[in-house]
Amino acid sequence: MPNLITQMSPETWQELEEIVRDILSECGMVANRNVHIALPRGAVDVDVLAEEEVDGVITRTICECKNWSSNIPKEVIHSFRTVMQETGAHRGYVISKVGFQTGAVEAATATNIELLTFDDFQTIYFDKWIHAQCWELENNIGSVNTYYEPFGIPGIKLLNDDKEIENYIETWRSYAFLGHILPLFAPYLRQFKKIPFPDLPLDVANVETQGMVIPDEIKTADSYRTLLKLLADHGEAGLRELRSLNPITRDIPFDEVETDD
Repeated sequence: MPNLITQMSPETWQELEEIVRDILSECGMVANRNVHIALPRGAVDVDVLAEEEVDGVITRTICECKNWSSNIPKEVIHSFRTVMQETGAHRGYVISKVGFQTGAVEAATATNIELLTFDDFQTIYFDKWIHAQCWELENNIGSVNTYYEPFGIPGIKLLNDDKEIENYIETWRSYAFLGHILPLFAPYLRQFKKIPFPDLPLDVANVETQGMVIPDEIKTADSYRTLLKLLADHGEAGLRELRSLNPITRDIPFDEVETDD
């Protein structure tokens, strides 16, 4: 079964354009909808334009989104070929809700245009998307892992008040599930070795047998986009609470903390 970024099924052409733009943006590209591009002979409006700069080289991708209930005919591809040629785009996708007529497939042969369903589009961009999102998770809330390393709870030995210690431990326990789930998406582990991502919904039986409480929304998340967003939200909330109780960090503004231990 192919890895899908989201389980949502766009209901309208606007929703299809928006989710395509969002996925490309979350891949680290500069992506926009309804872009007006000036051409040597006039201008053209494209559904989604995404640009990415790597080592000083800018790559331009154009997406034509067709949320039609019928197969796309060859005339759409002929028109899109003209757009691709005149804009000088490097890569083009026609994304269809259903599929393509035989003539459309033939019209795209030997071009820089790919004909895709929305699921196909997600499969093509899954690795790039999840790589970018895992690094964003690490950069934003990776410090949560510091609290669940085997060296003990950061700063707890500096506390003398029993109530403060009890409150710190209780909060630490309430977010302990993050210490088990976040490492499944740690980008460092995948820098030198291809490690598959866990199937969804997550199998959390072993974690729950250890007495950890996992929010139902995380247990039932059936798409990586939903799950990583939930982990980001819970991770930030947990990091804020833990830092407010950690004597090393509690007097430092959240965004200015350099180390939690």
